[in-house]
Amino acid sequence: MAYKKILFRTEKQRIPTHGFLALPVLLIALFFYVGTGAAGEKAMKPNVDSALGINLGGVTYWSTEIVFVDLFKHSQTWKSQAPGKKYGQGGPLDLTKDGWVETLADNGQFADSIILSSINGRYPGGIYTCLYDGRGKLKFAYGTSVTEEKLGRIRVHVKPEQNLLTLGITKTDPKDPVRNIRSILPGFEDTYSKQPFHPDFLKRWEKFKVIRFMDFQKTNNSRQTNFSDRPTPALQTQGGRGGVALEYMIQLANTLEADPWFCMPHLATDDYIREFARMVKQQLKPNLKVYIEYSNECWNSMFGQARYCKDKGKELGLSDNDYQAQLRYYSKRSVQIFKLWEEVFGGPKRLVRVLSAQSANPWTSEQVMDFEAAFKHADVLGIAPYFGHALGNPKNQDNTVKMSVDEVIEACEGYIEKNNKTIAKQAELAAERGLGLIAYEGGQHLVGHGGAENNKKMEELFHAANRHPRMKQLYLTYLAGWKKSGGKMMAIFSSTGKYSKWGSWGIMEYHGQPLSSAPKYQAVIEFLENNPRWW
Repeated sequence: MAYKKILFRTEKQRIPTHGFLALPVLLIALFFYVGTGAAGEKAMKPNVDSALGINLGGVTYWSTEIVFVDLFKHSQTWKSQAPGKKYGQGGPLDLTKDGWVETLADNGQFADSIILSSINGRYPGGIYTCLYDGRGKLKFAYGTSVTEEKLGRIRVHVKPEQNLLTLGITKTDPKDPVRNIRSILPGFEDTYSKQPFHPDFLKRWEKFKVIRFMDFQKTNNSRQTNFSDRPTPALQTQGGRGGVALEYMIQLANTLEADPWFCMPHLATDDYIREFARMVKQQLKPNLKVYIEYSNECWNSMFGQARYCKDKGKELGLSDNDYQAQLRYYSKRSVQIFKLWEEVFGGPKRLVRVLSAQSANPWTSEQVMDFEAAFKHADVLGIAPYFGHALGNPKNQDNTVKMSVDEVIEACEGYIEKNNKTIAKQAELAAERGLGLIAYEGGQHLVGHGGAENNKKMEELFHAANRHPRMKQLYLTYLAGWKKSGGKMMAIFSSTGKYSKWGSWGIMEYHGQPLSSAPKYQAVIEFLENNPRWW
């Protein structure tokens, strides 16, 4: 048997009228029709017929997407500082289990955290309200001015053009340490605890039926093993190593009426999986389905989880070939995880069990689906049919940098046409086994790699292509090809993110971006509106 390995991502009721009663009867009938019928469901749920999902970017202090109205949930974990010491070299910090500063050393030690960086006029200015529990001294830096201060409450003026917003703790009472810090955007002090999500964030993604939380969960190279390792709402930040608390992910899914897609950490124990599933069952609205996937891209050896699968597959003797052993272990563990969820949920009815493989290499799909007949325990095959990857190959960079933006777009059209043939083959393989074909990720892949990410001219060319108006039509062509080739739900990658040498992944670049300058977002929304769910 030839073992193939490719490690890149390439996908009427008539109303009777009786004189003066006609208008009231009509209004009442319209109320019930709109409020309770199919039209009403669509009016209440903008994503009711949606064919697309979205991968949310991770919550971090450098993110250009505002997820929470309490910005301290985005903050950096505490850095230890001391007079005369280099940044972050103030000595060990004494922290509580939830990451709050319990005591400070006598050498002048203080702790600080970046709340936001690279604001640059793209975040709301005005009066921010900082609330906290405990006793101590807090200090804002880098251009903010305090307008009011009393124990447990500070109001500061933040200028939109600021480049950095930081908060430091210079004193804390060991008997009643400063904790539960909140940095609330203007206008949300009375509502942040009940509705933690920014209304613009909710509005931006309300038309997507599936929310994939891979980056929210910090899935890649995750260290979570036991359920006690998971992040909780009580942590200092939701932007730490473990990602966002499950409670917030469930609340977001409930708010958007969207099906959540959870990626189970590759080191997670069976008990972790059960406890995770129990919380989802208890808190998620019963009308919503749950997509379940074992980790992320376990076929892609650039990630720790893929290397773990290889080691486990070899340990279990699943194949004499390292890569096949890797895929087979992923398949085996996926089925084990599906069964744990089924035990908690009383069967697979509310679950969408995802087996994922490499889009450009249908052989990987066969390996994953067929090992120990895993396809019998799954619902869908997931791939990531990206386009444009080859343009960022270091072997091609000399030719790529000579291209115009129009030539980049035209080259991508050719890649899309070629990809459609592979998508059709993947759809055929899935259908033969009774599975649907979905995309766990998808979109453009214009980014240098293998060293080419440092080619500044290429980086600028790819950024310009992503911002070019022709990118809208390119995405429309791409999505139409996905549909025609047999694809079903696609989770676009990704929501909002700053462009860099590491890629231009966001279909939006920053919070508050005018839609006129976001051709990828325009295309995705237009496709959603013109292509209701077709399966």
